[in-house]
Amino acid sequence: MPTTREVLTSTLALERQSMALYARFARIFRDNPPLHEFWFGMARDEARHVGALELVATVLDNEGQLDEPSPVPIGADEIERLRGDLERHLRAPAAELSIERALTIALEVEETELEDLVGDLLKGLQQRDEYERCQRLLVHDLGELSYMIEQHCQDPTLLQRCDRLVDHHAAILHATE
Repeated sequence: MPTTREVLTSTLALERQSMALYARFARIFRDNPPLHEFWFGMARDEARHVGALELVATVLDNEGQLDEPSPVPIGADEIERLRGDLERHLRAPAAELSIERALTIALEVEETELEDLVGDLLKGLQQRDEYERCQRLLVHDLGELSYMIEQHCQDPTLLQRCDRLVDHHAAILHATE
C-alpha cells in the first residue's frame, strides 16, 4: 500500500501537468481574449488544487503522518496513462491545436479519476473545507467548459459528456452540503 506522501507526490505532479497544459492553451489562444481567459482560469484552478494539496502535505508532515499508509487508494495504471497523455498533449505542436481539439483534451483530462483523487485525498485527510472548495471550483470549471464546448464545437456528444460530468460533480457537491 502506498504512503500518503507517495499518493500526494503523484497527484501533485499530475495537477502541475494539468496546470501547465491549461497555461499552454492560454498562450496558444492568447489572441482571443475570452478563450485566453478561460484557459488561464482553468490553469489558475489547477494551481489552487496544487496549493491545497501542498498545504495538506505540510500539515501531515508536521504531524508525522505523511509516511503512513494512504487512506486513499491510487490506481498506478490510471496515473501512468494520465501522465503519458498529459506529456503527449504538452509536446503536441501548437499549430495543430484547434479550439475543438483543446476542448476535447480538457474534457478528457477532467473525465479522468484525477479530480476524484484530489477530492478523495482532501476528504480522506480530513480537509473538509478544502474538499468543498475544490468541488465548487470543479463544478464551476466544468460548467465553463460545457459553455465553451457549446460555443466552439459542433459535437453534441462532447457537450453531453461534459454536461454529465457537471451533473455528476454537482451531485457530489450537493451531497456534502
